[in-house]
Amino acid sequence: HLMMELILKPLAYLSIKWAIDDVEGRNKKPIFDWFFPIFFSILVTIFLYCTLNLDSKTFEIFFKSKGFEVLGNFILTLPGFLFAALTAVVSFGNKELDITAKVNPPINKDGHEISRRRYLSNAFSYLTFLSLALLIATVFINYAYSSNILNFGITYYKWGYLLTSLIYFTFVFQMLFILIITLYYIGDKVHQPSHYPKDK
Repeated sequence: HLMMELILKPLAYLSIKWAIDDVEGRNKKPIFDWFFPIFFSILVTIFLYCTLNLDSKTFEIFFKSKGFEVLGNFILTLPGFLFAALTAVVSFGNKELDITAKVNPPINKDGHEISRRRYLSNAFSYLTFLSLALLIATVFINYAYSSNILNFGITYYKWGYLLTSLIYFTFVFQMLFILIITLYYIGDKVHQPSHYPKDK
């Protein structure tokens, strides 16, 4: 139990409430964590469904295409980059990172306000974990479809392909959206005051 808790510790990022951009304290974070990724994943899956033609001898599903190869190469480069970013955030000496915002700071699952450094560390930790998981999933999917071991009949093959696409792209888009928001946080949010100025 303790071992699994340690392994899954990076998932703690998902339980953080991200109300830092809303003076009314509403948690916008699930929009970027789940709503946008699932929405765009559904769009991609619909596109794959509309272009699916298993009867054609020349047609290749996405997981056998050059596009999947390019995506796999991109994911392959991410773990090293994200681990370096995590190391930089942890070791960077800027004291502004250790400040807890006075208005609507990030809050962890225990209800405790956390500093900017802790938030960024959690974000990059989860992104590194997710990129490694996607890398393993990409290798497995590539092997499974290129070796044609998924020969369960055309109906099961088709819906299994679409379900795999939906799940896979949900986490690909989740990684991209969290990365974009985290880069925004580093590039802009940490340079803003930790509290709103008092009215004159």
